[in-house]
Amino acid sequence: MKKQITAFVLALVLCLGLAVPVSAAGFSDVPASHWAYEQINRAVADGIVGGYQDGTFRPAAPVSYAAFSLMLARAFYSGELAAYPNGGTEAGEAIMNRHNILRDTSRMSRSSGSDLPREDMAQCMYNLLLDKGAKIPPDTEYVKSIGSMSDFDNINPNCRRAVMVCYTIGLLGGLGDGSFAPQNSMNRAQAAVVIGRLRDYVQGNGGTAGVVEIPSGPEPKAPPVVETAANTPVVTALPEFKLLPGENVQQMMARVMANVTYTPGYLSNGQPITEDNIKALLAKIEASMPEGTPWDEDSRYFYRSNKFGYGGGCNSWGYAVSDYLFGKEAPLTKHQNFDQLKVGDVVWMKNSANGYNHVFVITSLTNPYWGDDSYSNCSGNSSDKVSWSGHGTYSTLNLPEVASGTYIYSRY
Repeated sequence: MKKQITAFVLALVLCLGLAVPVSAAGFSDVPASHWAYEQINRAVADGIVGGYQDGTFRPAAPVSYAAFSLMLARAFYSGELAAYPNGGTEAGEAIMNRHNILRDTSRMSRSSGSDLPREDMAQCMYNLLLDKGAKIPPDTEYVKSIGSMSDFDNINPNCRRAVMVCYTIGLLGGLGDGSFAPQNSMNRAQAAVVIGRLRDYVQGNGGTAGVVEIPSGPEPKAPPVVETAANTPVVTALPEFKLLPGENVQQMMARVMANVTYTPGYLSNGQPITEDNIKALLAKIEASMPEGTPWDEDSRYFYRSNKFGYGGGCNSWGYAVSDYLFGKEAPLTKHQNFDQLKVGDVVWMKNSANGYNHVFVITSLTNPYWGDDSYSNCSGNSSDKVSWSGHGTYSTLNLPEVASGTYIYSRY
């Protein structure tokens, strides 16, 4: 009798055990039936991506530029990544920029915390193939993939070659309806899958990777997080951007930024990077440093920024304001795409025709007093004072004598 009971209990336990769904790496939201189960397991085991403290993986959560950069750095440049003490997303982006992996993507005009669109995902993968010297199919092969995508014309022209190449060698598959959906956000499950395929292809230098089609239909939208919800900063009120008696700019910035920790996608006060939030911080600066406040070339106004370097006068104003808005450790992008000018960008304008040379910060992309072609700016050392009434025109930025030597410094 006892043997029968024991056998029954054992059978019951085994049945109950079989009834418990198996999940990738123990994640409650990635059952064995999930289409990306195997690749998620692999990516987690290899240390390319992690889960969350609540035991979930959040496969449908969108992936940001910063997060994908870090995943690629872990997968392909782990030796370089080890040289960075924190090994975080900023390190990942620094490595991607060193190898031109973000080239021809929209990262320059978007914040590092922005969702990564699928067309830019493909471009990053293609750039990595080139950087690693992997085999690229001839034009006659990859152009055949054009007909496989019903929305090919909607893909950014900069990314079309990348998408076609990735399709041809099996790194990417389309949606169930035959589209590529270039502007759809890439999610964490897709990231695990494409990185796995990419590693196999690079290691084989051209070996065919199996294609697992990404299922059609919308997936649940999740917050744009990077592996841990703890990365969402607490919103705080920054100290005033204002020189105290006997204080220089370097000391002022050390004081007002003492408790600021940089978080990708967020301003120094913990608010998300948006034009309205940047304008609110600029208004705070203007309230404490209004029109006509002294700011000249005297050594009191010199400032050394971690990202910009050392400067005085109008330079130090631009550097300090940018650091106050975005944080001292926010990545800095230098470019000459004047049609991508954004509020909070620092502009160093040089006009070879008249010798004009000045640094200012964009406060608005419009200026109602000077017409539709105008933007507004603020600066230091404008006749030795702070100015909030600066303006310029986009047509001037595009003049040959200006465009050749003028640069935009963006923290988005």
